[in-house]
Amino acid sequence: MKDYKSRTIESYNKNAKAMANKFKDMTDLQRRKEFGRFIELLKGNKILDLGCGAGEHSLYFKNQGLDIVSVDLSESMIDLCKEKDLDARVMDIENLQFEENTFDGIWSVTSLLHIPKSNIEKVVKKLSDILRKDGVLYICVKEGEGEDFVEDKEDYKNKNGSTARFFSFWQEDELIEVFTEGFDVIEKQKVKLGNTIFLQIFFRKK
Repeated sequence: MKDYKSRTIESYNKNAKAMANKFKDMTDLQRRKEFGRFIELLKGNKILDLGCGAGEHSLYFKNQGLDIVSVDLSESMIDLCKEKDLDARVMDIENLQFEENTFDGIWSVTSLLHIPKSNIEKVVKKLSDILRKDGVLYICVKEGEGEDFVEDKEDYKNKNGSTARFFSFWQEDELIEVFTEGFDVIEKQKVKLGNTIFLQIFFRKK
């Protein structure tokens, strides 16, 4: 499992623009209720986009007047964020360089699913530390069992050779249990997109 991080970064770096275009085409941010709900739940305006990708979500929140910091481990993705004039930084989710009580909210869409389950508790503890009292955490991961590498689809392979990313898949109860010590569940739902079911959960820091 030691190369899970380097292989995943390689995939995002090589395929950054193709992935960014695909994700942008798949989402209409104005119609997705979780964005507005996240803003409603905030008790301040300082937020972190954790695993921000090309920064489409960050840009949306910035345009809503929020003070947002965007982090991702892929330099290529961060370059795309900077083209949008975002405060974007290359940073490892497993080694976040922020002081305690920095943020009012953390937005984490399909980013924690790249962390091995054996490492997730340490990450969750850090997220709790950098959130202010009553801070909001939104996470979205893929439902499933276990963890493994998943090869990227053909539209990426044809241009850059074979690449793969590491994924951990979660059951709802299993996921909530990881957050129990530091967070309360505000609300949760499952959303199906194609053949994939996404677990979406809003937490509040205890």
